[in-house]
Amino acid sequence: MKVLFAVDGSAGSFDAVDQVGRLLAPGKDEVALYCSPPTIHRKSSVTSQEVLARAQQGLVDAVFAEARQKLPAALQGSAQTITDDNDARHGIVSAAEKWGADLIVVGARGLGTFQRLLLGSVSRAVVHASKIPVWVLRPAEKGKARRGVNLLLACENPELGCRGAEILSGFNWPDGSTCRTVTVVASMFAGQVPAWLEQRARSPDVDQMVQAWAREHDEALRSMRAQMDEFAAKLPKLCRCAEPIVVEGEPAEVISATIAREKIDLVVVGAYRKGWLTSTLLGSTSEAMLSHAGCSVLVVPHPTEA
Repeated sequence: MKVLFAVDGSAGSFDAVDQVGRLLAPGKDEVALYCSPPTIHRKSSVTSQEVLARAQQGLVDAVFAEARQKLPAALQGSAQTITDDNDARHGIVSAAEKWGADLIVVGARGLGTFQRLLLGSVSRAVVHASKIPVWVLRPAEKGKARRGVNLLLACENPELGCRGAEILSGFNWPDGSTCRTVTVVASMFAGQVPAWLEQRARSPDVDQMVQAWAREHDEALRSMRAQMDEFAAKLPKLCRCAEPIVVEGEPAEVISATIAREKIDLVVVGAYRKGWLTSTLLGSTSEAMLSHAGCSVLVVPHPTEA
């Protein structure tokens, strides 16, 4: 696997290199470090553009040197460095495409009061524009002993969950790591009518219709459970360590609750591009995870819709 780390000198970006670097294998995985030169404004007419350029390069070299030290020793010598004059929001995605990366890793600022994953403008722009998976890393909790990683693979359906499972299976997860799969079947009314109206509309005709919907919905749940059981049996060993979760509800709410209940460290969600004329990918569920998840988020783009 070819992994491109976006580093900018911040603690979050270095922590991302440290966390993900430990999961990579020398000889099997390749690493590239990307840094966009910081803007330095001339404060004196005496300072030449040549001096400014050398200062910029010196800062970039220092960032690369620090990031390289965060990698396992066996990967430090082979790590490539990439820099260009593009704005980081565009340069990271462009560099990943040119280098042929399989994954982009960016750091988040951490968690806020309400368990929000704090994304800067660069991280969010990269997630929205990238055609390859992007892992947004939450900083590791200081003073917390390293342990196995709790993963959650959110599957809209078994077919779309396969790519996320393949990515997870490419890492060397530490002993004690676990992986749950979750699929959410939308509620029968799924926010189409207010709760009070759902309770009040009870004529014989309406009740008969609701019972028919309920039977169809129960069958949909049974069918999805059967599909997920079959899907889970084909997953890498890591992803088969627990029974798939198949529940009814709103996807973002169910996934968020599962993250909290299972103490998840990384959630994997899929995202769609809306078409070739726009770089927007994220549906409501993936956007909600990026804004509110209490853990790191790995966004896996699905094929572009027509």
